[in-house]
Amino acid sequence: MTLRDRISLTWRYGKAQLLIGAVYNLVCVSFLLSGISYAFFVDCFIIKALVTAITMYLASKFRDRDAIFFYINLGLSQRKMQISVVLADFFALAILLTSVLLING
Repeated sequence: MTLRDRISLTWRYGKAQLLIGAVYNLVCVSFLLSGISYAFFVDCFIIKALVTAITMYLASKFRDRDAIFFYINLGLSQRKMQISVVLADFFALAILLTSVLLING
């Protein structure tokens, strides 16, 4: 399985989580650009953990139970897919906030 396939499957598996995370990331960046202090940088990550936990719970509650067998048949576990979605989401936030701090800082 190539990296492109893995990225595509991660997007397909966690599309809702990644979109909610992207909206949250853009809100944090806009607040940081509007002049909020650098302490907000830490607050973004703390609140991001809470938002991610709530999103993961809701996604697991409303996910089609039979759809997970698609990923299992490809040799991917649900845990690995969830970890890759969460890491991609936090990595995107870190990149955005770091770039804002470097540009404005």
